[in-house]
Amino acid sequence: MSSPEGLVDETVSPDGTVSPDGTGSSDGEAVRGGDGPRQERRQALEAVAAAALSAVTVTVAAATLHAGPLVGASAGPVTLVGCLGVAAVTPALVRIDIAERRLPNVLVGVTAGAWGVSTVLLVPGGGIATAATSLAFALVAAVLGLVAAIAGGLGMGDVKLGAVLTGLVATGSPAALLGLWALAGTFAVGVAGVRTFGSRSRRVGTPPRPELASVSRGIPFGPCLLASFWCVVASPSVAVAVDAVVTVP
Repeated sequence: MSSPEGLVDETVSPDGTVSPDGTGSSDGEAVRGGDGPRQERRQALEAVAAAALSAVTVTVAAATLHAGPLVGASAGPVTLVGCLGVAAVTPALVRIDIAERRLPNVLVGVTAGAWGVSTVLLVPGGGIATAATSLAFALVAAVLGLVAAIAGGLGMGDVKLGAVLTGLVATGSPAALLGLWALAGTFAVGVAGVRTFGSRSRRVGTPPRPELASVSRGIPFGPCLLASFWCVVASPSVAVAVDAVVTVP
């Protein structure tokens, strides 16, 4: 908008930042580009976390190579493909779901693609029944998740991620599959309890933040699913390590 003299109006925000379009700036970071280093640090931390999870996957595969299947699938490249795919996107999924209550399709698609490749790799080794079991349990998880989503208990991102993670662990013992969802539910209940306690202990008189109202509702179930998945993945190597310590002469 222009003034009668033909000059462009300028709006000054409370911190002195001038906005030529009249919208202002709350902190001036957008003008100064101050969010750049923060975003770079965040990306670096996510890369480190993904590398750490990948290292855990490789370590677990090596520890269980001679002790039985890892998360139910055949040890080796078949298992690594699926777990490494999940490891690559776990940090970003956790951050986004906590901050925005959503799981981007592109990131969930990475996990689905890794699971699909790992399932296909089972076939040449004679694991057709195992691959069929993985697909069947993933389908069951998707249908049940869709029912829960319609009832308002889950988001569609949670449904998709839950189906993929179910497919990855379903080829193992029933304990792995039950452990995935039992731990996810336990983590979700724990998060709900912490949030409830925090809201009750919040200082009276704190001004509300309407812009965060839509984000603050609900429990971020994606991180709960991912945490339980990695607990299930790590459990075989933990058992091997404990057995090795116990049997040391």
